[in-house]
Amino acid sequence: MNSKTLVLLASAWCALVIPTTASADNVVIINAKIFTGSGVHPQARAVVVTGDRISFVGSTTAARARSQPNARIIDAGGRLLTPGLIEAHTHLGPESPGQQVSMPALMWPGPSAAQAIQAVRAAAASGTGWISGTIGPATLSGERDWRSELDAVAGGRPVRLRAWWGHGTLLNSAALRQLGISDRAPDPIGGWYGRRADGTLNGLVREQAEVLVAMQLTKRAPLSAGVTAFREAAAQYAKWGVTTIHQMAHNYRVGEITATLHAAQPSLRWSVYGWASPERQPRDAWAEFASPPLMPASARLAGIKWILDSTPIERDAFQRTPYADRPGQRGRSNYSDAELRQILEGGLRGSQQLALHVVGDAEVQRLFTAMEKIAPAARWRAKRVRIEHGDGITADLLPAAKRLGVVVVQNPLHILPDKDETGRPWLENRLGEERARRFLLFRSLLRAGVPLSLGSDAGGEAANPFLNMMFAVRYDRNPVEALTREQALAAYTAGGAFAEGQEHQKGRIAVGAKADLALLSQDVLTVPLDRLPATVSLLTVVDGVVVHEGAAGLQR
Repeated sequence: MNSKTLVLLASAWCALVIPTTASADNVVIINAKIFTGSGVHPQARAVVVTGDRISFVGSTTAARARSQPNARIIDAGGRLLTPGLIEAHTHLGPESPGQQVSMPALMWPGPSAAQAIQAVRAAAASGTGWISGTIGPATLSGERDWRSELDAVAGGRPVRLRAWWGHGTLLNSAALRQLGISDRAPDPIGGWYGRRADGTLNGLVREQAEVLVAMQLTKRAPLSAGVTAFREAAAQYAKWGVTTIHQMAHNYRVGEITATLHAAQPSLRWSVYGWASPERQPRDAWAEFASPPLMPASARLAGIKWILDSTPIERDAFQRTPYADRPGQRGRSNYSDAELRQILEGGLRGSQQLALHVVGDAEVQRLFTAMEKIAPAARWRAKRVRIEHGDGITADLLPAAKRLGVVVVQNPLHILPDKDETGRPWLENRLGEERARRFLLFRSLLRAGVPLSLGSDAGGEAANPFLNMMFAVRYDRNPVEALTREQALAAYTAGGAFAEGQEHQKGRIAVGAKADLALLSQDVLTVPLDRLPATVSLLTVVDGVVVHEGAAGLQR
């Protein structure tokens, strides 16, 4: 369905009223500027919510005339009313265990190896239990026996240092023992351990091996830690007008995240993409998803996630040509051709949506080639495979992306021009200036007819959707790929709903859609660009229920 069709349908829905035998209207919002999810409709100034659905979209006069006596009427005062925003890619859960070590120079380039060692040494001087810290690319540069070096300064305490972008973990001997990882443990499917010359582990843990570590630590943490993390995230997202979270659950088994969600009872919608964790071969992963436990009403198990390659930061995203600063290095795939085939065949058979972390251009090409060999494009279009990040989808790969019906979930934070450990802009240093400009497309995806949604791939203040919209609209490194504000807002609403196959339920303001709404503090379509991140929601509605309200200026 193209954008023109969506606009026509949205315009038609605005004139409809759903007959209902339900109770009186819950909420009536009048005098609003309405962004439906497929454009702004000046004639529509009011929305009526009945139960958990939008029952009317039209003029303020008509909304007042049909509202019930006990309805809550809110005067928007001309403010922008949007569909509830959808965070299409985030990672949530308890903090790393134990004592948190402060590291210098984060996020870029992060501490040097010597600084990281000294920070652990200082932390080990007092306290007991785990020592945890965050590192940057400078720490991971070069080959070291991290296990021995951390052992020498940790005083027997377990140490876990994790790269802030999630692709690189360092453990010492005490941590390996506590996690039950033997000295000559075989590499897990989709991941690997760094090794000394004699084959024993050197403390570096990568990809799926890191996921298994995260799952172990989450399993050992009290349930309350996850509950607190989920509730705090839901409260923060609600303040931004986010009504649905797509959680990439790299640190949870399906049963454990289900239990955490039941205990947390978050006020927002939760779409979980469980992590593939096969023991012997990729096809084993689906056993965990065959009969999943029942999630709370606000949550759903939406799909299964696989990491096919890594990122350019540590130079393991699989590239068609070598890295500019490492001429002999092209990155690597996490799965063999035979394993990738099992992943794709499982996706065709199963009911769970495939969400595939794919970054390098060679890995994107490899994936699309494998998909077209295994099944006709029409079958893939029906499956709506998600490409998480897809930074390496170059112009020549767009026709295949369109043909296969993939949806791309992009992360504007990835375009930030930070400097790496050499002091140069990190992406240009890794790829060279020309390739860096072609890396990470936004507008070209939409022009090619490839659906786009946006997520932060971050936590804390960096998860602010309006901060991410600003980056996508500004796109300093490659302005021709910048989104318009309308495109960015649509990607954060209708795009997110489409990415999880829920476009008939949410992501738009339309009669019959779920009543997920956000009344914003400022008009993100017109406010000066540098003020976008200051936007908050004055009223966030999920399923017709007000879950957040900022008191400033709302008239009733």
